[in-house]
Amino acid sequence: MVAKILQHDETAITWRNTGGSELFTATSLAAGAGRQGAMHDLTTSARSRRFAWRAFLKPGATRVVKEAIRIYIKTGSGATAGTRPDNDDGTGDIAVSAEDKLENLLQIGTIRIDENAAVEMVANGLVILPHRWVAPVMWNATANSLSATAADFGFDLTPIPLESQ
Repeated sequence: MVAKILQHDETAITWRNTGGSELFTATSLAAGAGRQGAMHDLTTSARSRRFAWRAFLKPGATRVVKEAIRIYIKTGSGATAGTRPDNDDGTGDIAVSAEDKLENLLQIGTIRIDENAAVEMVANGLVILPHRWVAPVMWNATANSLSATAADFGFDLTPIPLESQ
């Protein structure tokens, strides 16, 4: 008998200004600046290492098509979020202190400004996360600030373990 390997999506871990699993406040993110969400504990128990990710944002009043917001993942290991993180910018919802702090993070994608309008723009993909602690990081590589509305930003990680039948 042939076994099937099926995808079984679990509950998403969300980063939002309010109402998410963790805090992420990228409101009015300036040009040439970044924001990190609070670190989330994926636990040490049996869990999926595969995740679907989805990031969304709205640009500000001034936009240039094809400019980019880079999306990164910051990880840490150990019993606390502060144990060997990928940079030393802290473990909470915090500004990225310098672009150099992105050097040891995993860039997982880019949101491109795809039209000259203040509409939601989204990127998504798959990522393998073997580490216990994780947080999204956005870097605004555009020439303009992003939206001043807190609800216009977010990041989701959905565990997608494989099941055999």
